[in-house]
Amino acid sequence: MGQGSSAASGDTGQVVRTANGAVRGVLDGGHRVFNGIPYAEPPVGELRWKPPRPASPWSGVRSAAKPAADCVQTAVAWRPAAASTDEDCLSLNVWAPKKASKGTSRPVAVWFHGGGSVNGAGRDFEPVSMAEQGDLLVVTVNYRLGALGYLTLPELDEAGGAGASGNYGLLDQIEALRWVERNIADFGGDPGQVMIAGQSAGAGGVCALLASPEAAGLFTSAVIQSSTCGVTSRETAQKNNAAFVTALGCDARSAPATVACLRGKPPSDIINAQRNTGSWGRVIQEGVLPVTAQEAFRSGDFNRVPVLVGGTAHEDRAFVYEQNDLVSQPVTEAAHAAAVRAQFGTKADAILARYPVSAYESPGAALAQVQTDGPRVCSGVLPNAAALTRTVPTYVYEFRDETAPLRPYELVPSSFSLATQHSAELPYLWGANTATPLSAKQRQLSHDMIAYWAEFARTGSLAPKGLPAVPRYSAAAPREVAFDSGGPRVVDDMAVKHQCAFWATLS
Repeated sequence: MGQGSSAASGDTGQVVRTANGAVRGVLDGGHRVFNGIPYAEPPVGELRWKPPRPASPWSGVRSAAKPAADCVQTAVAWRPAAASTDEDCLSLNVWAPKKASKGTSRPVAVWFHGGGSVNGAGRDFEPVSMAEQGDLLVVTVNYRLGALGYLTLPELDEAGGAGASGNYGLLDQIEALRWVERNIADFGGDPGQVMIAGQSAGAGGVCALLASPEAAGLFTSAVIQSSTCGVTSRETAQKNNAAFVTALGCDARSAPATVACLRGKPPSDIINAQRNTGSWGRVIQEGVLPVTAQEAFRSGDFNRVPVLVGGTAHEDRAFVYEQNDLVSQPVTEAAHAAAVRAQFGTKADAILARYPVSAYESPGAALAQVQTDGPRVCSGVLPNAAALTRTVPTYVYEFRDETAPLRPYELVPSSFSLATQHSAELPYLWGANTATPLSAKQRQLSHDMIAYWAEFARTGSLAPKGLPAVPRYSAAAPREVAFDSGGPRVVDDMAVKHQCAFWATLS
């Protein structure tokens, strides 16, 4: 088949011509999907640890039937048998309603996966409902991870210019948004109506995109799911990364020799070295991320678009489970106290008195609530919302469905409920896998949540037809939307439920 338009070819929209060449997708029920489309050149050889370069054109019709390789990573409990050593991974996947075609100009959602900036891929999600019910185009993106995505070193700075290293994964996300700007109209999307969204580390990327001058004008709304928007200082990251260079055996007398050694190492060696050394995440970088997202929100100097921010009711139950119940044994009362003392120092006695083990179903549940309430909600989500709402329409949500299904890897029984853990909302919105299918009641909640996200993509507000309208967040008179098994409700209790008044006394 040639590279002509889908209408001319009679291919019902499976062939789309992009700026780089034609791709053939797959028609599946009420949607089309185009997998593994390269948006940047493979970052290998001399392009390793450099900003992404736009993908080169190709001839003929490229098959987009299957996702491309995941970016370099190890397998982990929540993503077993998914290790990758393939650096040729800078690709994206486009999900489109069946009737979307060039000229229909539907809103676009660009989704950035989580995984601690060291794991995950766009193929982990099948956003069929977001595309079909939401009537959106959804783009899921691969971006560089771990050391290959975030290494910053004085030697790399010297090779690329002062302060030039780091944030390669963030720059990949920006390049993917540039691809969307150039190409999404050919799939039926509106490049002037782009919602960026991410969860966990992917949401950290959204925070950084809001703060990055490089991303200005590339999106019109933003969704931050389960992130405090943290950034590592450049000095700290480079200090930590010196041990990574040593672990790889690349200590050298000159910067060029060190960089050449680093670029010559196979991905398997890099994975092994990054496991116990280095700092893998976004760093302050002139021109790319000049200040932390929190600083940008407070000053008002960021890419001003409507923002939806929130998380799950018991975020850290996932991490307590993974670090204890799943691999060894549940948290004991003594271990709970020791963990709080190690994390909070002189504030520990007050915290242990406020969160007694006797008030929770297990010591692990008590520990998870401490870590969810203070560092996440009261020091992250709500302060960020309060800062953002001073300059842009900002809305806050919380996922509270205590019936939510487990994730597929959670086979070891937990000492506490995992229903509203970190990532529990992803099957309802973005098509993440679950151990059991969503029930009819859960599917209804999923339908309602997608209606809010789709409305936000279209209008930058949360007032979908037939559902409660959510007011703009106000720190003085806060209102949030809670998603629980009874459906969406407008509430004013997030700060109370997470004991933010208590945490304020400790600051």
